[in-house]
Amino acid sequence: MSEERRKLSWREIDKLKDSSGLAKLRRKLEKGERTPLKEDKKAKERYLKELEKLFSGKGNGEKEDFLNKLHQSTGKRDFQKLLLEFYKKFGLPDSARDLILFLDAESKEILYQTLEKIKERFSEFNLSEKQGIFAKLKALQLSTKDEALAYKTEKLLKELSF
Repeated sequence: MSEERRKLSWREIDKLKDSSGLAKLRRKLEKGERTPLKEDKKAKERYLKELEKLFSGKGNGEKEDFLNKLHQSTGKRDFQKLLLEFYKKFGLPDSARDLILFLDAESKEILYQTLEKIKERFSEFNLSEKQGIFAKLKALQLSTKDEALAYKTEKLLKELSF
């Protein structure tokens, strides 16, 4: 009987406690408490962005849906109609990807305002967005029959060169 049920030493008891499920859970919780603040900040930022999207109203979601619809209609018959409708409802977008669409507008007013918006926001765009805008502006400059628009586009290309 003494062989089967030998008494455990305190060291062996502590070792068993450390390998128990509760000890593992406790260590995990303690480790979680020591997580870097960066992770907490990132999570908080994501949370706040989601809240901002939620409370910004249906206009923002409606705007995003409209932009997606506009991107899908590129090159189709109803593109100009949708572009004009978007412009009247929301004005010009802010992102480079969306502004490039407005360089295909038939309306000179929209084109000139788009050129101005690109000029204002160009420094905020990343390298690939800047390259895309440059390519589109060069194509616009070479393909347009309107001399005033070609001149404004050429002037903008010179100003924005990076």
